[in-house]
Amino acid sequence: MLANELRPFGCDSWEKEPWDCYRSRLAVPDDPALEQFYRQISYDHFDHFNERYSNFELNDYKCSICEMTAVDASSWVRYFGNCEMRQWCWQYDEFERTGSRYPIFREMSESGTAPFPPILIDTSKLTDTKYVYGKPLHLIEGTHRFSYLIRMLERDLISPESRHSFVVLEPRFP
Repeated sequence: MLANELRPFGCDSWEKEPWDCYRSRLAVPDDPALEQFYRQISYDHFDHFNERYSNFELNDYKCSICEMTAVDASSWVRYFGNCEMRQWCWQYDEFERTGSRYPIFREMSESGTAPFPPILIDTSKLTDTKYVYGKPLHLIEGTHRFSYLIRMLERDLISPESRHSFVVLEPRFP
């Protein structure tokens, strides 16, 4: 569980403190993987994360940016219920059909990869019995980005061997 001190001021309100203020106040490390974790998890989804990962302690995990192929990501990454993350695949096609300007869709269509890395966790140390986590890697954050990646792979818009960045949390201790 994330410490309450990591909760942004004004969380879940229109008065939420700006990211730069949050980052400065907490002295978020310059490490790119940790910065992504703080930005996408602590800052953007604090309550959502704590509800679903109650026994998580950041110090118990090594946080790094890793690359994997699209086909490996499709095989190894799962979501709650140990299911494939396909929730937003339809949206990719719909946005393409309608010419959507949604920034994530636009950038992924143009570059063939996510504009910033989805967050994954090795779930071997997660024990909250309310949830069935994906294995071997569970998608914590980036459901749209990951679904779009899967849809692009299915449609041969990207190569199975194309490489994509992910923030991966791995247990430090056996």
